[in-house]
Amino acid sequence: MDKKAISISYKMKGGVLDDDYTLYDDGTILHEYDKHTYQGGQNLKENLTVADLSNEVKQRLLEAASDGDKESVRKILNL
Repeated sequence: MDKKAISISYKMKGGVLDDDYTLYDDGTILHEYDKHTYQGGQNLKENLTVADLSNEVKQRLLEAASDGDKESVRKILNL
């Protein structure tokens, strides 16, 4: 069974650096980001757990979720 993205929060740091989070229905979280604009510092990815997320990122994911997915997002993120 394929996992489904239930919330995607896009954000730019400093106007040019990506800081995006995708929450999937199985509770996995993908963080796609840029550390800096130099070679090797862009388009980085890491898998995170709910425990790794700050309250700010949890709120971002909740706000980005559709009305139909908000309750699932709340449960997964323990909000």
